[in-house]
Amino acid sequence: MTLIVTLRTPDGVVIAGDSLSTLTANKLIEGDFNLECPHCHEAHTFKGRMPNIYHSNTLSHAQKVFPFMRKFGVGTFGMGQVAGKTIYFALRELETNLSQDKNEVKILKTILEVANAIGKHVQNLILEQIRHETKDKAASLQPNVYPIGFQIVGYDDMQKPLTIEMHVGNDIKIVTHNELGITYTGQPEVVNALFARFKTNPEEMPIFQNFSLQDAITYAEFLIKTTSTYQRFSSNMATVGGNIDVALVTPFDGFKWIKQKSLQAKLLGEMHA
Repeated sequence: MTLIVTLRTPDGVVIAGDSLSTLTANKLIEGDFNLECPHCHEAHTFKGRMPNIYHSNTLSHAQKVFPFMRKFGVGTFGMGQVAGKTIYFALRELETNLSQDKNEVKILKTILEVANAIGKHVQNLILEQIRHETKDKAASLQPNVYPIGFQIVGYDDMQKPLTIEMHVGNDIKIVTHNELGITYTGQPEVVNALFARFKTNPEEMPIFQNFSLQDAITYAEFLIKTTSTYQRFSSNMATVGGNIDVALVTPFDGFKWIKQKSLQAKLLGEMHA
C-alpha cells in the first residue's frame, strides 16, 4: 500500500507520496505427517498441509508519484505491478502511445478525460493478468474490489485546482475534489486518527484554503512521515516509508518536481549518480 496526499491551494496543487513497496508471498507446505493414536498407540501416516505461511519483504524505492503529459500529476496506491509492469511503467507506456497519436492528444483536454484514459488502460491490464493467471478468457474481478487506485491532479482551462480520486477494478469509481483542501488515500488509518480529533476540536482544523505552497509541502510530508514513523514501531509490517517524493502542479508551469529521490549506483567504492 502507500499514502498519497494532495493539497489544493490558491497557488497550485501539491502531490506527495512515499516510496515503500511491500511484497507478500503465500507459502503452502504439504507433506506426510506421522501421528501416534492416543488410544491404540499405533503410528499413523497421513497427507496434510500446514496453515498458510506469509513471507513478506519491503523495497524502498518505488515510483508512486510522477508526471503525466507534463501537465498533470499522478499518485498511485494499491498494487504496485500489473501484468508484469509497474504502474509507473504502464502509465509511461500509455503516455508514449498517446503522444504518438495526434488525434488522442487533442481529445485529452480535461483532467477527467485523462483519468478515464488511465483508468481504462490499467483496467485492461488487470483483466489481462487475471485471465492469464486463471487461463479463463472471460474472467473478471469481483464487484466492489479495487486493487489499484490513483490521485490525478491538474487544472482545466486555468480554473480551480482539481484532484480526481480513482479506484480501478471491474468498474472504475471516480470522485472529483474541486474545493481547496486535502485528499489522502492508500493507507489512511493514522491520518484518520489525527483528523478524528478535529471533529471534537474543530478550532484545531488546519485552514487549508489559506495554505501557501510551502505550507502544503510541509503538511503533506508531515502526514506521510507521521504514518511511516507510527508503522515503524507497530507490530504490523510497515506499508508506508522510504523517501517522500513531492511535486507541484500549476496552470502556468504544469508538473514540477519539488523533491524527487535520485537513482544511484555504487561501484568499486565510487558513487555514480
